[in-house]
Amino acid sequence: MLRLAQQQTQVIKGRLPNQFAQASARNSFNHSIRFNSAVALERQDSGNGPLPHNNKNSATSQSAKQANAAVDKVRHLRNQFGTQASFPAPYGSSRQVGAHSSTPVDSPWYHKVCAFEECVAQTLYMSQTPRRRSMRQSTDHPTTNANPLFWDSIARAMDLYHDLIDTPELNSDRVSRLVHLLHNGLRANRNQLTRMNKKPDYDSQSFHKEMTNYLCKSLREVADNMLTNKVELNEYGAMHLITAFKELLLFEEAVSIWKAAINGTNPYSSSIFLNPRVVGVILPILYDHGVPYPEIQALYEKSSSMINYFHPNLSVGMIRASLSAGENEMALDLFQQLCEESTEMKYGYLIETHLSFIGECNDLNVAQTFFEKALKDEMPYKIDLQVSYVKSFLRNVWNQTHDLQMVYDIWYKSSVHYGRDVNHGISSSLNDTFFDIFFQNYADDEVSGFQALQNLIHTYNEIKRIDEPFFNIILAKCSVWRDRKIIEYIDKSYELFNIPKTIVAYRILLKSMGSVDDASSLEILQRWIDLVSKSDEAGQKFIANADWAALRDATVTWTQYMRDLTEKGGSLNAGSDRDSLHSSSSGSETNRQLFAEIGGDVDYSHPALQAANASGAFDDMEAQQEEMQQSQNKLQHELSERMNLYLKIVKRYSPYCRDPRQLTRLTSGTAVKYSVLEEVLPEYESLDVSDIPVPDFHNIRQANIQ
Repeated sequence: MLRLAQQQTQVIKGRLPNQFAQASARNSFNHSIRFNSAVALERQDSGNGPLPHNNKNSATSQSAKQANAAVDKVRHLRNQFGTQASFPAPYGSSRQVGAHSSTPVDSPWYHKVCAFEECVAQTLYMSQTPRRRSMRQSTDHPTTNANPLFWDSIARAMDLYHDLIDTPELNSDRVSRLVHLLHNGLRANRNQLTRMNKKPDYDSQSFHKEMTNYLCKSLREVADNMLTNKVELNEYGAMHLITAFKELLLFEEAVSIWKAAINGTNPYSSSIFLNPRVVGVILPILYDHGVPYPEIQALYEKSSSMINYFHPNLSVGMIRASLSAGENEMALDLFQQLCEESTEMKYGYLIETHLSFIGECNDLNVAQTFFEKALKDEMPYKIDLQVSYVKSFLRNVWNQTHDLQMVYDIWYKSSVHYGRDVNHGISSSLNDTFFDIFFQNYADDEVSGFQALQNLIHTYNEIKRIDEPFFNIILAKCSVWRDRKIIEYIDKSYELFNIPKTIVAYRILLKSMGSVDDASSLEILQRWIDLVSKSDEAGQKFIANADWAALRDATVTWTQYMRDLTEKGGSLNAGSDRDSLHSSSSGSETNRQLFAEIGGDVDYSHPALQAANASGAFDDMEAQQEEMQQSQNKLQHELSERMNLYLKIVKRYSPYCRDPRQLTRLTSGTAVKYSVLEEVLPEYESLDVSDIPVPDFHNIRQANIQ
């Protein structure tokens, strides 16, 4: 194996925006990242960018030194990847696929063990991520298309697991292969879900939701059996178990399982969960859940001492924990060592670490360098620029600099990198984070924000054809401006760009009425009818929770917001005719205080007050009070009207609820969170709903709601 020359290489000097240097006093951007050739880090103008580029003088800074040496080593790996390496079997050479080598033929469990091995091993083989032939080849994610019986095989494997759990044949290797298979099922399920044009509603009985629940339940069962010493795992099974819970976003549960295992009564399991493969997964999770960095270092050293070689899984975990802790020098040192030890079979560790530096490094200079290297495809390994890391990079830049232009440049370059044929899941995820930041930046500047938004729409359409999710995201987030005209502009844009609206767009359009103060009951009712008609057209059998939630936000949420605002004495929308609701009272209150007694009440016998009143000095004040009272009455009428509309629609359409529990959540359940609904809920039973029309449904059916 080639070793990295230790001599100092050329230090690159890249020009980065001033904001990078000003972002944080605790983060130094003077780390020197060494590469084997000088590379300018100057941000490239996107050309078509709608946002004005910053012309401030750029600050000159050095990148962190260690990375250059690391990348220099990685480049030499190309010379090694032409030959095929022999890869050890992940579960050991003695772990045969068949049961014959370990289970006697006359064993009463022989046939079930054979069935378990065949089911798990074959399905696992067909679902695993294919190993790339070279570092320049992209990663293919686990797929179920190659095995139509993939999900049936997982269910059968769990059934056989239940049959064999009390037998000595269910050893740690077999259980670990089962955990690996369940983990692959999670990845395949997530991969399929990402590529769907429309995610299933959270209350629908979708296959993906049911399978996620089944896999999670199965993993929990295996974990519980392991902690109660019914089964054991090897280091591979333990690694997949913790990783699976991490990918399910059950971080606390992952930490709990790991701690219970190392502190349990089984010394074998304790040792397994301290193995570098497992500790590499848990290290960053532990740090994110409050474990101090010195303890992270101690655990790293303890796990590292269990082996006599540099373990890539452990180093990647320590790198990620170090990045989270802001220990960038430590992370870069480990990355350099990882590159020195890398062979073809470890390309995945290099890629994962590269992405971590993009999304998890708080030194924006370092993160920008790794980001540009990935975009320009300058590394000897092929980097699939995962959108989650780009989103994290966007948030880090915004949180440290609050410079929208920097955020825009990253978003623009990433969108161009993903290209016109990227699936909706990736582009929508990126756009969702970008427009979160965009509308934060322009929350109080609607005029400039709307102009920038129009330019963004034009620019994005040149990058890739605009799809419905793009407008859905904008429509959902532009409500911060509380402007009917902008909502109508986006609504018309669907037709302008020849984009058919799905049920998602109809939901957002109804929900957006909650940000329009002058929306009439007829307008909201029509939006509701359009939505349920679209739901029926889409084949829904009942009115989904997401449809009801849109109605709630257009009526109940708006009413609660306005009530809270008036009670706090805040001002209403600047475009509303109710602006003077509270401001008009300030002058009259001052005049009253002039004639107040010590107790705080107005002394109407005060000679000056009587003289002023007789002269007509308070005529304007009375007119203002009358106008204010009219505004208050009008507002109260509108609040009552929207609440009344919600209750009438719920009552009229209650037969189309999924079940009685759904109706309960819409009434008494919602009233728990919204006091405005609680106040009027007693009127529900006596409401006349004859004026609420119901379209002719073809798929939505009435349920027996009592």
